[in-house]
Amino acid sequence: MSFHWLILLAAIAVEIVATAALKSVVSAPWLLGLLPLVLIGLSFALLSIALRVIPMAVAYAVWEGLGIVGIAAAGYLLFGEHLSPERILALAAIIAGIVLLERGVGHGPDDDEGRLA
Repeated sequence: MSFHWLILLAAIAVEIVATAALKSVVSAPWLLGLLPLVLIGLSFALLSIALRVIPMAVAYAVWEGLGIVGIAAAGYLLFGEHLSPERILALAAIIAGIVLLERGVGHGPDDDEGRLA
């Protein structure tokens, strides 16, 4: 796995933490409420580094899609939010879409630098 993919995974992790923090600090003092904003900014900064090598359509789909799946898991684990079979199927469809999009990148042997595998 390349450096840029690791950076993208870090951006996803930070996005998940930022969103969970956003829900957690709803009634916290305003200064603590700035933490999610800082984390979201960090996530965007990391995403911008990953975009230097990973094609934009793939990087954004992976960042947002895995972020959604991670946030759903965090909601379930941290906040007791319900995951129905339909929601689980929808999350699986998101992952399937990401995989299909990532596999469609490139047109030849020289275009593999942005690929995960």
